[in-house]
Amino acid sequence: MSLLELWRLKVGLSSGKPFDVAEDANEFAFDAILNAALGLGPDGGDVKRQIQHLTTNQARAVSHKEAIVVFSRANKSPKLSALQVEEDSLWKAFLMPWPRLYHTINHLRPSVRRARRTMQAHIATQITKNLHAPGKEPECALDYVMQRELRAAEKAGRAPVLNDPRIVNPVYGYLIAGHDTSSGTLLWLIRRLTAHPEYQSRVRACLRSTYSDAWTEKRLPTAAELARQHSPWLDATLEETLRLDSPVVNILVVAKTNTTVLGHFLPKDTPVFLNLTGASLNRPSVPVDDALRRASSSAHPAQRENWDGEDPDVFKPERWLKHEDSGRLLFDGSAGPALAFSAGNRGCFGKRLGLLKLRIAAALLVWSFEFEKVPSELVSSETYESLVTAPKECLVRLKEATA
Repeated sequence: MSLLELWRLKVGLSSGKPFDVAEDANEFAFDAILNAALGLGPDGGDVKRQIQHLTTNQARAVSHKEAIVVFSRANKSPKLSALQVEEDSLWKAFLMPWPRLYHTINHLRPSVRRARRTMQAHIATQITKNLHAPGKEPECALDYVMQRELRAAEKAGRAPVLNDPRIVNPVYGYLIAGHDTSSGTLLWLIRRLTAHPEYQSRVRACLRSTYSDAWTEKRLPTAAELARQHSPWLDATLEETLRLDSPVVNILVVAKTNTTVLGHFLPKDTPVFLNLTGASLNRPSVPVDDALRRASSSAHPAQRENWDGEDPDVFKPERWLKHEDSGRLLFDGSAGPALAFSAGNRGCFGKRLGLLKLRIAAALLVWSFEFEKVPSELVSSETYESLVTAPKECLVRLKEATA
């Protein structure tokens, strides 16, 4: 993983001082979602750009301040810059009284039009490349969509339509939804592991045990091994991070018909904000009169509706663990409520991919590095808010994990 290479390079240049990894996480998350959706293309991704920049400019790239190290950065790739323009446009629409009018005007801005052309050009390049590689095994989501369209066109005796908006447009949603959410969660996870070394040690020990062949052979677990077999302490720590630090704090839905929610009438077309954090999730619950619930809701109660009595505001990954009769430790995703990916028919369609990316990244990082405590006076509690809520900076002090 390129991120490991970049951070090893930075560790060697930092003289044991902390450095900020917020932008690294952002670029890694972009590389990961772009690779899953479209393929990285010939440039190899933004993290590779930073490695090349740091390798060729070591003397000028490192600035030692009193307590931290600051690394200069290569410019972002045009693709990442374009996606961030799209993300910026989208979240600003939530602040506008007339979102549709805002989008109509915003799409006329030269920067937005350039961003759209940049991403469309990359998609077109990847489509062309795949057309000239018949029989190639699919490597990303676009490959699968193209194969399906090519088979459908052949069966119907027509020419394939590969620039159909139904193919191209969902890619934007896929990239936007999978970028900031992944980088934000990774930053929150690093914050939690740094602040709780006892849990970091448990996650690492569980990884060594779960992937014992890799540990014995002194190598990293492969992506196939990580996808095939789960490490319960890793899964529990990820779930607890998402419960307490959900990068998306609420979503907006619109009532499609007149309805009643807990005794409150909502007319059709009413916008409704659904909180993905707060009461019952990471705060004490709010009492609700069961007589106000619908019969269907009462007939299908949750296994556990809140974390009352279980320190809902405390970081406790073990709340997601249980033991089988045999004594085997298991992750229990239904131990209690969590809504980081929403739920039901409108739940995040990228949940499985998102969790897989996070599990692989977190496993390799904790396997490879110890995240040592950073002096409290250096740690900032500031967050940025756009489509997600995440730390503005994330200082780390790393050393190779040998035990």
